[in-house]
Amino acid sequence: MPLPLDRDKTQKLSEELENIIAAHLAWFKQFNRVLVCAGQPATSDLAINAHLLSPFGRWYYSDQPHPLASYASFQDLADIQQALHDAAREAIGKLIAGQRPAAKLHDRCIDLALKVNNKLRHLQLEIIGDLLSTDALTGCYSRRGMIARLQAEQERAARIQRPCCICLMDLDWFKRVNDEQGHPAGDAVLRQGMRFIANVLRKYDTVFRYGGEEFLFCLPGTPLNDATQVVERIRSGLEKLPILLSDKQKLHITASFGLAEIVQGKPVEDTIAQADQALLKAKANGRNRLEIWPTDSQNSGYITDGA
Repeated sequence: MPLPLDRDKTQKLSEELENIIAAHLAWFKQFNRVLVCAGQPATSDLAINAHLLSPFGRWYYSDQPHPLASYASFQDLADIQQALHDAAREAIGKLIAGQRPAAKLHDRCIDLALKVNNKLRHLQLEIIGDLLSTDALTGCYSRRGMIARLQAEQERAARIQRPCCICLMDLDWFKRVNDEQGHPAGDAVLRQGMRFIANVLRKYDTVFRYGGEEFLFCLPGTPLNDATQVVERIRSGLEKLPILLSDKQKLHITASFGLAEIVQGKPVEDTIAQADQALLKAKANGRNRLEIWPTDSQNSGYITDGA
């Protein structure tokens, strides 16, 4: 996804998960009471769609797409939780028929219930990790964990035999905005500018706040020519974007870009350095432009695009 969830939404989801974990444990406690103490089973546990009727099911399937759908732990939960309720319904059915559930079936219920709980806890830790690695102002990822994420994309690119590009962007004359308009105006530029960029980028691209007004985009599965078109859409869109300030005034901004393709077998830090050199070239050549670090297959010298 271009941007992680904003901090307030992430915090809310973490709190929701805590409540869902508690509800799951309460359900599990009641289910055990039925098995051990011959308690009265809930009608919903006998339904063919019991997994949808549980507190977990109502939460999990409430939003389509769910805001956590991109997390692998979240995706894994559906099959595990449905299997749990299928096994629980079978065990309760045995009791109603006057039979004792086999030890194997009982153990399966226990194992699946614990697995659901562990997956929920793991998902909660992932969300908290994202909260800690998210820039509060822009909603982009911070530099915390950036290199590890880029290395993972580099490995994925090698695995699927598809290129991956890195772009550095620097907002032009940003210090002048802060000095002349004040820091709230600078904050508005960062927030609104990155919101625009998030809508241009694809769901599998990633944005990091690299420095004050400098951002890094990771564009997986994207050849250099295609990445150039993506970045050019950002550049041209930013220069047309009206930034609305708190006093209802509007200002316009531009940005400079440096683009480089990740090379297999070389550290991703090298690609970042190449994108940075291309960015410096863009600024030296007048700003509001894109410069591209050439790949080995291209002629020496910078490739230029932009205004």
